[in-house]
Amino acid sequence: MAEAIESSVIRKVKLGKSNLSVSNIALGTLPFASYRNKNNKNGLSELVSYAYSVGINLFDTAEVYDNYELLGASLKGLDDAIIITKAYAIDEKDVSRSLLKARRLMKRDVDIFMLHEQESVFTIKGHLKALEYMNKLKERGDIKAVGISTHRISGVKGVLSFLELIDIVMAIINYAGLGIYDGVRDEMELALEECYKANVGIIGMKIFGGGHLVRIIDKAIEYVRGLDFIHSFLLGVQTVDELKLDLYLFGGLQVEKTLLESYKKKIRRIEIEPWCTGCGICVDRCGQGALRLIDGKVEVISDRCVLCSYCAQVCPDFSIKVV
Repeated sequence: MAEAIESSVIRKVKLGKSNLSVSNIALGTLPFASYRNKNNKNGLSELVSYAYSVGINLFDTAEVYDNYELLGASLKGLDDAIIITKAYAIDEKDVSRSLLKARRLMKRDVDIFMLHEQESVFTIKGHLKALEYMNKLKERGDIKAVGISTHRISGVKGVLSFLELIDIVMAIINYAGLGIYDGVRDEMELALEECYKANVGIIGMKIFGGGHLVRIIDKAIEYVRGLDFIHSFLLGVQTVDELKLDLYLFGGLQVEKTLLESYKKKIRRIEIEPWCTGCGICVDRCGQGALRLIDGKVEVISDRCVLCSYCAQVCPDFSIKVV
């Protein structure tokens, strides 16, 4: 009965001008990056199997997550699953190397290849050789669609100058506007809507603000449910139970109050991503004295952290997550 309800939440949509039919909910695998969740590697296989069983066919990874082998093994036998990967490729050589690595380790083709973390029209232009080669690969049938990911409004707007080369944009969007580097939520909405009208496929990511919005997850999901210019939303969860709860909320279904409150209050912790630059802005912002700089990197003093998320609001690189 539960799976039937959850399946009814999932629907297939055409992903912009691409020929891909994808689920409106996608599964992100950042929680299973090699530098995270080291004791729960088997959990991804269970999660992928369940997601696929309820109709999710879109799965996202990235070269930097270093989880290709794990994801490939989890997807074994699911031949019609659609795979996104992202890489910091600049030219033809970089694209070839990254794509070959993904195929070799996952033991399957990549469907959507993206340039990771593009900042603006200028950075996209700086990766023009890579984009042009990615489109040659698409013409040959080696990949099915080309895209970029971005945390910036200027990155989304930059897509509009390269519509002949970019099929899909994956962008950060959430209730609190967390992680949007160069503006506010309403501005990101307008930029994404403009791309949507230009027939670009839109994938929304970080809808829980890197875990900081789990305490108001019902509001966070209610917000994104109203965004009709986004084709698919990425969910980065760690367990089947978390995914089930998210799907109930996405469907506007009644969730037992005690279960919802328990999920919101689940013991969590702040984690600093490896790409932290050690700028120290978050240390100054933390009123609890729970962050400190050690050898140019931020460390968390766990017994002082109250998970207020003020640090994440000022982090310029979205390096602070709640896990």
